[in-house]
Amino acid sequence: MLLSDSKKCLIGAILIKIGSALLLTWGKTNVYFYSFYKQTEPDLSIAYNTLPIAIMALPIAVITIFSVKIAKRIGFKLHIRIATTIQCASLLIAPYMTTYLTFIIFYIFFYGIGYSSVAFPVFSCAWSHYKKSEGRISGLLLGAYGFASVIFVIIITYISNPNNQQADLTTEHKTQIYKYFSESVAQNAQNAAKIVSYVASFCCLIGGFLIQPYDQTIQYKQVGVSEQKIQQFEEETPKQNDKVAQQDLSVEIDPTSIAINDLPLEIASDHGLPQIKIKQSLSAAIKSIQFITIIICLTVLTLFLLTLGLNYKSYFLSKINEDFYVTFVDLVALMASSFANILWGFLIDKINFKILFAIIYFVSGIGAIALPFSATDKISFLIVYVITMMFDKGALVVTGPALIKIFGDDIGHQLFPITYISSLLSIVIGPVSQFILLKYFSFDIILYCQGSLILLVIIFIIRLNMNYQK
Repeated sequence: MLLSDSKKCLIGAILIKIGSALLLTWGKTNVYFYSFYKQTEPDLSIAYNTLPIAIMALPIAVITIFSVKIAKRIGFKLHIRIATTIQCASLLIAPYMTTYLTFIIFYIFFYGIGYSSVAFPVFSCAWSHYKKSEGRISGLLLGAYGFASVIFVIIITYISNPNNQQADLTTEHKTQIYKYFSESVAQNAQNAAKIVSYVASFCCLIGGFLIQPYDQTIQYKQVGVSEQKIQQFEEETPKQNDKVAQQDLSVEIDPTSIAINDLPLEIASDHGLPQIKIKQSLSAAIKSIQFITIIICLTVLTLFLLTLGLNYKSYFLSKINEDFYVTFVDLVALMASSFANILWGFLIDKINFKILFAIIYFVSGIGAIALPFSATDKISFLIVYVITMMFDKGALVVTGPALIKIFGDDIGHQLFPITYISSLLSIVIGPVSQFILLKYFSFDIILYCQGSLILLVIIFIIRLNMNYQK
């Protein structure tokens, strides 16, 4: 039995998310790649794990913000296939690069270009097939993204370090001392990169050819949707010769202004023919206090996730020098957060956005502050890190459906990729501020400050007005 277009689209979206999950593993696996290239580049700085990423992330972030608009213009199917082809090609080339910088350019930058181009259009396509279930679909896709990253981390870790050797070499950067691996582990990293690249490339390529938007919303043309609503309205309106029925009408229609599906319309006359003009409210929505508040909140949380993600393995190996255990904790956290993402997706369809957001930020803030303390004990570290990640990752899951609830279906779809401004800000602020602050403070202090900021923005969440006035 052939699969329906909706199921094909969903499977394609899941495969693309799986193929894109390597980006999520960078902070957990870069110590192996750094160790590999350190053998041939003795003066290689540990700063390459973070600072070049910030520079490369600028064009990636810009593409992400405009990805849905570009997809509308050239067509979602073509746009997604081009993007997944870029992902596939860059991953297949990356493991064969001879320097760490060129490896990063292909493994992160070009791969990231493809991912940023496809990330939000994938959501739009899947949502178009499953109206009123945006939260569940978001949770499912991000859950698959998380589960795939778990598998990739396991593959890279066990191929690179099959005997659980300790990181026995050290390098100093500013006030922080980082550990990395000697040749016995480092020499395996290239093979690990090849294997995960093959798997991720295959998923991206197949997913790109399966996914497609629902026919009636392929271009998300507001006018087309409005015309259907108007036609339906006209069919339900009594005919002019039915005077009795007309007298029973209790609603007066302004012939110059109609609102259809929450979209303000204007009806003008040109040579006696009515014309429909939709008042665009995207600009007003972007400037609204609701959207600005959400951007501020996401920026603060993303800053913490980025800082911790880019430094996870190198930071916690300096606290607990057991590679398998540090990897195990992260895998448990990824698995738990993937399940939690699915749960967040169900909850946002049933519970008020403000309540979920406040809970997410409260637990995340406490977790960020507690992490440096907990890292001195294995069990405490496991509990605190896993719980923190379960709540942190939920913010993105609930944001997309929340925007649709606040601003309406069409505007919400357009606003979702624009929320990547928060990632752009955190990508710029995070590595640069870390580079400067580590001259004077330890990494522990940075986590304390970021946790305090997360708790502070709860004030903005509580004051958020969910009733958007156009």
